Amino acid sequence: MGETGKVTIQTYKDNSFGEKQSVVFTALINPTGFSLTHKVEYNTERKEGANATNSQFVKKSPQTLQLEFLFDGTGVTEANSGNKLINKIKEGLGKNPFSKTAVEKQLEDFYKATGDFNGTIHKPYTVIVTWGKFKFEGSLTEFTIDYKLFNKDGSPLRAIGKATFLESISDELAALMANKNSPDLTHKRTVQDGDTLPLMTERIYGDSKYYLEVAKVNGLINFRQLKPGSELYFPPLEKTS
Repeated sequence: MGETGKVTIQTYKDNSFGEKQSVVFTALINPTGFSLTHKVEYNTERKEGANATNSQFVKKSPQTLQLEFLFDGTGVTEANSGNKLINKIKEGLGKNPFSKTAVEKQLEDFYKATGDFNGTIHKPYTVIVTWGKFKFEGSLTEFTIDYKLFNKDGSPLRAIGKATFLESISDELAALMANKNSPDLTHKRTVQDGDTLPLMTERIYGDSKYYLEVAKVNGLINFRQLKPGSELYFPPLEKTS
């Protein structure tokens, strides 16, 4: 995945992800990977004197995404941009003007996009983290910086940034997830191999006859050839007429 493109963080005003902001962060060096955490909560309280309990489902918590970024000021990123995490130091560090501001500037750009308070919206940005085909919608909740290498003047030459993002979805999508088969909600679906528009419409509305309206909503010209991995919107029934 790391060879297919740079990790990009696009900023948005809120979790409706409708108003794209101008601030964008692109990693100079891709992480070696990422981790996703899923958490399901159960009530495990048991009655007094009972030896066991029947765990009751409480809720499914939002996913969390953990990414580890390398912020490098040794000059390696200029010659090897897009590489994976590396531990190679270029000769002549002190003579390289790039090294003096690179780490601090990269950290500043990252935090400006993810965690810095924005006075116009009175909060940090909501973001979409994209890496190849992977996409995560959420907000930064934690960012730890480990400084690993320093120049003679004490300025950092290398830092590891450990970022945690919490999934953030719109109220509409949250309602959709709670009742996936409701025809009264807007549905967002990813096209899979073998999917056709009539078949997808049948799954959501219980009737394939609405496929032409769905094609019009999504601006599809040739709805007979859906591209796997693309996303389609299926509006409420009353909006398809």
